[in-house]
Amino acid sequence: MLEFWFDPKVAIWHKLAFFVLLAVISGALYWYQPLKLDSILMFLGTGVIFLICRYCKIHFVKNNTASFAYRVLTWIPIALLLALIFMHMKDGEILIPGAQGLGFMALAICLFSPLSLLNSNPKIEAK
Repeated sequence: MLEFWFDPKVAIWHKLAFFVLLAVISGALYWYQPLKLDSILMFLGTGVIFLICRYCKIHFVKNNTASFAYRVLTWIPIALLLALIFMHMKDGEILIPGAQGLGFMALAICLFSPLSLLNSNPKIEAK
C-alpha cells in the first residue's frame, strides 16, 4: 500500500502531485457526504499505525519476511481499516465513507512520513 511513496526512485514532484490529488478527492468526498470527526480521527490513526507497523517491519524483521511477526505487522493496519469501513455498514452505505476513510488514511500516511520525500529511507527487499 502506497509503496511508491516510500520508493526513493520516484520523483518528489510525482509524490506531491499524488498528495494534492488525494487531498482534492478526499475534500470533495467530505464535501459531498461528511464523515463524523471521530471517524476521520480513527482513519488518521490507522494511517499512523500503518506507518508504525511499516517501520517495525523495516527495522526489526526485515531479514525474515516469512516470520509470524512480519505477517502480523502486515495485517494489523488492514484489519483496522476493514473494521472501520464495515463499522459504517449500520448506516446503510459503505462506499462513500470507505473511500473517504481510505483517502484520510492515505493522507495521514503521506503527512506523517516526510522522510520519504527526501529519498533517504531504506526499502524493504524480500529474499
